[in-house]
Amino acid sequence: CDDFFMLNPFTSEQERSLKNDVYCADLPSREEYIQLLEDCGFHNVIFEDRTGPWTAYVNERLKAFVANRERFEGIHGESPYKHLLHFYTAIISLFNSGSLGGVRIAAEKKP
Repeated sequence: CDDFFMLNPFTSEQERSLKNDVYCADLPSREEYIQLLEDCGFHNVIFEDRTGPWTAYVNERLKAFVANRERFEGIHGESPYKHLLHFYTAIISLFNSGSLGGVRIAAEKKP
């Protein structure tokens, strides 16, 4: 599964953005995430840090979104554009800060 995790501690402003813009108020660190999975009966946890590729992706996604504003607004209107722009900008800020990480996790459930 793909998910977010706390790469470095968040500032209070970043915590607010996570809660209000991204809707994920409580993110564990790498170590906490692995421990949570193991406590739930998973083993052979593979924690693949995807922060670099995800950071590049969200930055490129915003550039493409802004470049296609006219087309998007022609189909969906201005309000959805502004909401997505706000979300995309919040995600970029969090990734570019070095605090938000992206992960791909694989694990096996103990019988």
